[in-house]
Amino acid sequence: MDRKKLLFDEDGVFSSKGLERTGEQVTSTMIALRRKADITILRWQAHFDSPLADRFIPWIGAFLLTLSLALLSLARLRDLSVGEQIGYYIQASHLMEIGESPEVTQLGVNIFTLQASWLFWPIASLARFFPTGEFLLVIQAIALGLGVVPIWRIARGPANLRTGGAAALVFAYSLHPSIHNLNLAGFYPETVAIPALLSAYLAGYREKWWISSGLMLLVLLSRADLGLAIFALGVIFFLENKKIAGRIAMSFGVAWFLVMSFWVQPSIGTGSYPHIAAFAHFGNGPLDVLFGIFSDPVGLFKNLLARNNFEQLILIIAPVLFLPLIHLRYVIPIIPLFTFYLIADVPVGVLGNPQQDIAVLAVVFISASYALRKIGSSGVNRVLIGRRILTVLLLTATVFFIRDSASSPFEKPWEWGKRDETDVARVTSVFWLGDEASVITPANLYPEIANRKNAFVLETADPFTPERKKLKNADAIIIDASTGSWKSADIETFAEKMTELGFTLRYESKGIQTWIRKPGSG
Repeated sequence: MDRKKLLFDEDGVFSSKGLERTGEQVTSTMIALRRKADITILRWQAHFDSPLADRFIPWIGAFLLTLSLALLSLARLRDLSVGEQIGYYIQASHLMEIGESPEVTQLGVNIFTLQASWLFWPIASLARFFPTGEFLLVIQAIALGLGVVPIWRIARGPANLRTGGAAALVFAYSLHPSIHNLNLAGFYPETVAIPALLSAYLAGYREKWWISSGLMLLVLLSRADLGLAIFALGVIFFLENKKIAGRIAMSFGVAWFLVMSFWVQPSIGTGSYPHIAAFAHFGNGPLDVLFGIFSDPVGLFKNLLARNNFEQLILIIAPVLFLPLIHLRYVIPIIPLFTFYLIADVPVGVLGNPQQDIAVLAVVFISASYALRKIGSSGVNRVLIGRRILTVLLLTATVFFIRDSASSPFEKPWEWGKRDETDVARVTSVFWLGDEASVITPANLYPEIANRKNAFVLETADPFTPERKKLKNADAIIIDASTGSWKSADIETFAEKMTELGFTLRYESKGIQTWIRKPGSG
């Protein structure tokens, strides 16, 4: 009865009056709900803006990121997809454990010659108590995860952002392609430099110079050329009117780089700067390279503006919405080191060279924090960032993660860690090897056999003819005929030649073969 009165007038004609009243009620209800939601959000923001929340939230974020990165890298190690690079550190750790010089047989040099990563020494000392490969990857994941803590505290402290801005930066860091590519590219001791550089800046900002100095030393011990990153940090301190500390950091950073690169590394290596070949297009020696760079600025800019260098630069700053370009004074000091990396002609891995992004990433997130403060509006106590800006930042970080990250959903990471029958055969082939045997193996199996004195990578996956000279010092060789272009005739020819050289087929399954040299032969 009441409903009819609302919809029809006295003459029984349809009336829109009731509907109009209903529309007004809906509108008022929506406004009330929105107001209630805003009040709820403000209450939660008040809770998150408390000192207690600042104490726990970044550590929770660091734990979650560490856990996810560790699970991803361990899954790739299990399904034999990490690559050979981690095998160098596994072998070096084994050699240090038995009291021998960490000469990586595949590289032919001391592991410390490469980057003067002295930080690997204590890491290797701890690795002997755990499975080496897994331990190294977990340590790396922890280092990458810890970057969340200083980023949050820089955003909340010096940049004075509210929790929304700080959380957006942490989210962008957690999804940054360079972080995920570095996590899956192998093992790099210099990953420790990301949280160390960020924390060194934060401690210096608060004028806790002993803590800042210790963290800067940690950066230097992780890689020799990161002395130029400490130089950049010194410039930043100098520009922030911490002139004495800035001068000390600049001087010590450059001195460390020069001493390590042109004295220590050559003395334990081949007698010259170990990476001089990467700059051969500028000259033959260090002085020739410097002269070549400054005498040909056009050639230098051509190198810098190469397509792959441009893509590398974009991949670093685009996921944070190009925010560092708003506050360039924190980015400019790192340009010399980044230029040093870009003009070097070094091999590019499957995931690029994400280890070159480490120092740049640190200053990018410092700069992004201040950029958000600059474009935000002042509130009562904190700088407020518009929801649209934060939303676009989150979407941009997500898009670049999906597009360029090694952990992208397109790579189906939920399927990682599984072993098919061929993978089981690959792992089983290693069980037939003695602990002291000198072994040659495909790159994907190299980490599995690197825990010995002599381990080498089989450089090709295609059919090849064994030669006595190349296999002179080998006790065993594993081939993977399931990949490449091996045919039945190729396998038969290979088997005949291996038998002539004194090897015996010890294991065969799914195209995987383990050949052992007969005692006293060869």
